Amino acid sequence: MVCQYKKSVDWKDQNERSFPTGERVSLAALYTEPLIIKKNKKGSFRNISVEELFNKSNLHLRYPTIILQGNPGSGKSVIAQKILLDWASEKPYLEDFDLAFCLRYEEVKCISEEMKLIELLSWSCSLTSDQISKMVQNSAQRVLLIIDGLDDPDELRFMCDEFRILSENQKAPPEVIVCSLLRRQFLPRSVLLITTRTEVPQGMLLTGQQRFCRIVGFSEKGVKEYFQNFMQNEELFRKAYKFVRNKETLFTACSIPVMCWIICMVLRERFSEGAHINSGLETTTSIYVDFVSTLLEHHCQGLSRSVPTLLRSLGRLAERGMLEQQVLFDEKTVSETMSDPFLCKRKISREMMFSFMHRSFQEFFTALYYVLLDEEESKRKVRELLHAVEKGWALSCWSDREANLEISKSKLLQPVILFLCGLCKKELVSSFFEKHNMVVSVNVETQLKEWINQCSQRYQNEHMLFILHCLYELHEKRFTGKVLEQLVSMDLSNVQLKNADCWMLQFYFQNCVNIGKLRLSITSDNLKILQSTPYRCEEL
Repeated sequence: MVCQYKKSVDWKDQNERSFPTGERVSLAALYTEPLIIKKNKKGSFRNISVEELFNKSNLHLRYPTIILQGNPGSGKSVIAQKILLDWASEKPYLEDFDLAFCLRYEEVKCISEEMKLIELLSWSCSLTSDQISKMVQNSAQRVLLIIDGLDDPDELRFMCDEFRILSENQKAPPEVIVCSLLRRQFLPRSVLLITTRTEVPQGMLLTGQQRFCRIVGFSEKGVKEYFQNFMQNEELFRKAYKFVRNKETLFTACSIPVMCWIICMVLRERFSEGAHINSGLETTTSIYVDFVSTLLEHHCQGLSRSVPTLLRSLGRLAERGMLEQQVLFDEKTVSETMSDPFLCKRKISREMMFSFMHRSFQEFFTALYYVLLDEEESKRKVRELLHAVEKGWALSCWSDREANLEISKSKLLQPVILFLCGLCKKELVSSFFEKHNMVVSVNVETQLKEWINQCSQRYQNEHMLFILHCLYELHEKRFTGKVLEQLVSMDLSNVQLKNADCWMLQFYFQNCVNIGKLRLSITSDNLKILQSTPYRCEEL
């Protein structure tokens, strides 16, 4: 039964993974390992490999739990799938495990009925409940249990506080079963691997000893390796890699795995047909717009609906998911958009479900939907969005359930604001929207600028960093200079700056007025990008 299960994991990788273009690609062929860092006892960080996550010192801990944290698009789910595939392929570093299961938390939340633990594990793979029960009973060694995408542990904690499970044979909501696994009420000898967007406070849900690691994205070497794996053609690889290598901001974007995938898709299509490459790929939004344009041009021919109608229906679906914190949709919900290359099919239990290629596309299409609405509706939607995000910011120091839900909602909606800012960039908007005869709401830019101006006076640290990213997506030097000129000081000292943050700051230092007082906490890697530009501040 174990051999049969391993073969099904390998078959799924070979047959169910595909690009939006329809071509199939195995994870093993495309996989490039991102940088993973771990804090040692002295407080400094060191790079580790996926294999090192499972070294003997970690596995011999009592109730070991490995927490892999990373920002959106950093490759958490890909690593989770690769580990399961490596176990099925009997890689030596996972030889201590008789069994391995992967629960994708976004799928778990879609299950409406109560069930037992064994039923939940069966639901996540190709085996029956009876088969899993026998396998678990006969397992002489440990079980590896991967919980992928546990992005809102506070929500889970509150739910679990209201529902107690007494035994493995008791039926309960699937989220409560996950909580019981985290608390070691079930499968206590298992090794847990959790992937999450958020920093998980120790002791909140977990029992036993934890190892915290962080995915920071591709290194320069990793970006090159990914381009080679993706292009599978030496000439195409050289052209594409040279193009991004000569554009620092674009090359920095490639350090985020999902962005690297999007850029590779765009460049491969463009270079394959000998087309002109848009030199304006400077912001995140511009990269997504180019990707959507490429798919519309090459893989949406012969659709029964016009492009504006298609984009509005995708946007409506995306917005519904964002507001209801939903990433999976049933067949009935997506009936009008289900033929699109922007959606992925996924069979969950006996039902066909759909999702956007990545959550970031759901965020992008929500923003696109808002700018395509009529003036009044667009104004109302954007006003509600900005209010919801700032409400979460205002409650950031509270810890009750209602406050945590608002904070979580705020964090999920922030990327929509970034994409809205990018869609207001005139040079970008005119070519994309005019090509498809779409009229854009003119009020959005005014609303965003008023909100950014007000928030820049109220907030510091992570919220200030977000405002700076909004300004970068707007890419309007005069307005940016006006906003920054009003600031007496800027405090980013509590923020761990990423490479993309540093390139953005360098842009401000080089193109805008001097910032009065600036507080930063920076590393040597940050300084390689910033160089001497921060010295333009009056006080640093």
